[in-house]
Amino acid sequence: MVDSGGQRQRLALAAARHPVRVLLAAVLAGAVICAGVVALIGGFNDAGTVKGDEIGDAKASTKSTPFTESTAGDCLTWPEELPTSQSLVDCTQEHMFEVAGAVDTAAYPGIQFGEDAPWPGPEQFTTIRDEHCPTVVNTYLGGKLDPAGRFSIGLMYPPAEQWAEGERTLRCGLQLSGTTGTLKPFLGHVRDQDQSQQWPSGTCIGIDLETRKPTDPVDCTEPHSFQVTAVIDLGLKYGPAGSPWPNVDEQNTYLQSTCPGVTDQFLGGNDKLDQTTLNLQWSTLTETSWLAGSRKVVCYIGLPDQGGFATLVGDAKGNLLINGAVPTPPPAEPPGRLNPTPVPLPPGVEANPVETPAPAGGGGG
Repeated sequence: MVDSGGQRQRLALAAARHPVRVLLAAVLAGAVICAGVVALIGGFNDAGTVKGDEIGDAKASTKSTPFTESTAGDCLTWPEELPTSQSLVDCTQEHMFEVAGAVDTAAYPGIQFGEDAPWPGPEQFTTIRDEHCPTVVNTYLGGKLDPAGRFSIGLMYPPAEQWAEGERTLRCGLQLSGTTGTLKPFLGHVRDQDQSQQWPSGTCIGIDLETRKPTDPVDCTEPHSFQVTAVIDLGLKYGPAGSPWPNVDEQNTYLQSTCPGVTDQFLGGNDKLDQTTLNLQWSTLTETSWLAGSRKVVCYIGLPDQGGFATLVGDAKGNLLINGAVPTPPPAEPPGRLNPTPVPLPPGVEANPVETPAPAGGGGG
């Protein structure tokens, strides 16, 4: 791989310590936390009465629906604007929820799930999800859930209106959601696919203009934090299921030699990254993710700024703005000035990571 002016080599060497990669790991973990929401939320406007104290007093309504009839391995979908109108679909089609199993409401006192019990509300259902669904989902997946992956554990429960009619069905399952918790459709059974956090090459990831942290995929003409240049399958290097986990240092060494080349190819030339003035980074996989079967990471370009990311607008292959300003490429180094051998440093002294200051400009957030 040809390195123009040595800048990209320094950026790659700094990547293992660079805060951008740490921020990506943080937002991926944060996406899982934010995504841990119930699949259905109804309004509660009737306190009801409390009667019954027998365990197992709960009963399902006589009305049969795709939700009440669903079993482990089934996939449910619904119109975004009408989440209570579920339909059962083949899992090869787009769906919103993959059923992992039911919650046994007999484990709760009748005063909570009895015939006249009030609707528990989102907070209580969230507690039920956290107490019961991880076990249900991990059993369903055979312990192969990537906690830092794209999918999160969800609970589907009846809204207040159906609860008042006697419906007590609860289903644990898997869902795909963004940083705001909004559910997104996906294809296929989770157990049959790589769960890694990943986006196709060219995808731009949005930015929260207040926190400067990444959000969800957006059109590249909109403000964003970074752009994905490639998806790398570490399984091709380190092996499929059952192969030992390559530690983060090993992954960094490999990706340091891989991401620059595929990024050059994505941008269309060996000097294109220098012209964007962006930094090249990549994600890595934890041992837990590796053991769950995740193998894919992403190479991406962005720029650290104000404790987060600079605001990018436009495709990095075309007209790019950084914080509202056109990037100014660094001047080419004079011939003969490139030193491919790092200068030895005194014991205990470590080279500082290279950070390119984000240019100031109007209208970039």
